Amino acid sequence: MMGEEGAGTAPEPLESLGEQFSQEELRSSTRVLIMLSLGVNRRMSFATLLRLSHCAKGSLSYHLKQLETAGLIRVSTVFTLGGPRVIADITESGRARFGELIDELQRLPIDPGETEPVSRRAQG
Repeated sequence: MMGEEGAGTAPEPLESLGEQFSQEELRSSTRVLIMLSLGVNRRMSFATLLRLSHCAKGSLSYHLKQLETAGLIRVSTVFTLGGPRVIADITESGRARFGELIDELQRLPIDPGETEPVSRRAQG
């Protein structure tokens, strides 16, 4: 049975993440995955995002449009010798948002008994 200490209170990073994930553009796990993928890679093809997300084409298109409308990514068509390719790039605003998410995740303690954030323990 869980102890009473700390019950009912969430660490501040969790509250911040909860606020970010409650905003429309990040309310979907697929959109969070797209943001994390583009945050790491900066640019990815529709085909690669389709493979990563396990979405149907129409569903992925919808999620990309939501992120583009929010100004977090830019979707464009690039013409190659193999034909047109849809590419998604993260915007500066998207990079900033990605950075905020990573900062908050690094502030979470891994062990519920720990009070020191992950980022400080890794540096120690």
